[in-house]
Amino acid sequence: MPPGNRVHGLKHGESMSNPPSHDESAAPENLSEVFARLTDVPLDQVDKLIEATESAYSDLNRVMEHSYWADLVYHQGATLRALREARAELDAFRAEATGARNTELGIMVATGVVDGEREYADDAESKHALVERLLRPPRQGSACHLYVWDRPYEDDRVPGPYRQIRVVTSADDEVGALNFTEEQEDGQLYSWQTRSSRESAEAPVLRFDLGSALTFPRSSVVGFTELRAALDEFVRTGECPESVGWQQARWGE
Repeated sequence: MPPGNRVHGLKHGESMSNPPSHDESAAPENLSEVFARLTDVPLDQVDKLIEATESAYSDLNRVMEHSYWADLVYHQGATLRALREARAELDAFRAEATGARNTELGIMVATGVVDGEREYADDAESKHALVERLLRPPRQGSACHLYVWDRPYEDDRVPGPYRQIRVVTSADDEVGALNFTEEQEDGQLYSWQTRSSRESAEAPVLRFDLGSALTFPRSSVVGFTELRAALDEFVRTGECPESVGWQQARWGE
């Protein structure tokens, strides 16, 4: 809702143009430290509570004939639901606080998915190492993914960064292709592929993923020098790399 429409919470006699005064001197000077403290939510303690409550359930089933059994089961079920919901909210709270802290510090975190495993990098050295692993995954031809956000992208089941790059390479030939995907404000997904300035009929066939029938057109296959420059740019800026050419995504020749 636009700020001009927020009228709830005003006390009698207050106006929109005269909000309550605040003691500006009380505001924290170092917001990154405040946000860092907020990331220390005790998720492990909530996990212990959930584990202890679940463990008690097996013992509770041994006293089914007791007059309190039904009420205990009911409350335990409600308790577990509340604890799980609280854990999910605390986890989201921690993630947002991490993002706020990193934004204050000017830190962008790269998340790479290599052979199904997530790896995180938040400085120049670790980002460079991550790019090299993306170019040479353990299983040649398998698709890797790269995200850049204000926090680690730990779970693709929850909303995350709007941009990602799929990386498919042939390390033996030191060539590969990138697929850049962006979700725009209208909710539509748009996809582009790298475009080679010197298409070669000898370029190897690169599949969207191992076992996939979809293949990149040969015009999308570029050398490691261009791939490395584009990925280095992406982990630094989080924007679509300008160091390499792009074309609308299509599959096959």
